[in-house]
Amino acid sequence: MHEGAAPVTTRVVIFGAGGLGREVLQVVRDQQRVGVEIECLGFLVDAGLAGPTVVNGIMVSQDLAGFAADSSVQFVVAVGRPAARARIVRRIERAAGSRFATIVHPSSILGDTVSVGAGSIILPAACLTTDVRVGQHVLINPKVSIAHDCLLEDYVSLSPSVTLAGGVRLGQGCELGTGAIVLPRQQVDCWSIVGAGAVVITPVAANTTVVGVPARRVGIRPPGWQETD
Repeated sequence: MHEGAAPVTTRVVIFGAGGLGREVLQVVRDQQRVGVEIECLGFLVDAGLAGPTVVNGIMVSQDLAGFAADSSVQFVVAVGRPAARARIVRRIERAAGSRFATIVHPSSILGDTVSVGAGSIILPAACLTTDVRVGQHVLINPKVSIAHDCLLEDYVSLSPSVTLAGGVRLGQGCELGTGAIVLPRQQVDCWSIVGAGAVVITPVAANTTVVGVPARRVGIRPPGWQETD
């Protein structure tokens, strides 16, 4: 940017007008209050979906093609379930290419060596300490704590107050319930579910559901289940 030039405003459209979508809108508004050049152009929902046309003062649209035609627009998918989020991301990519905004609340703490991929959402009061890698389209809810050297692959969802100790690895599409804890250097493999309040003390295999303290397996799904969920 040339000296004296006005900063470029990030223009975002939020896919999903439910609770998470409204939370993301609030993050955008809180970013504006601290001087971030960002604006929300509207909510986007599935075609044919009945519902309000305005939510929290923001227009609700079903016109993906219209937004996709504007090359300045970036998208953020505010859908909690990882499998659904992945499918919507692919739909947007087919219509608009890979144009995704990363949304981080100003109250969250991210160390200097933390990286966050495109399309990811970090809600208020999350803490990511150092050498943490967050993939694309990851959802980190309020008061999540992520210690050093953790890796979160694409489409991971962490519910409020999840705690990851140092060196944890979460595979693509993992979903951790409210208050779940993963102990140091443990791995939760792709498309697995950790129940609310569970404590993971041993590795969790792919496509597995675990609950309890310590976490124990209560279900396993066939590979590829997320494509039809």
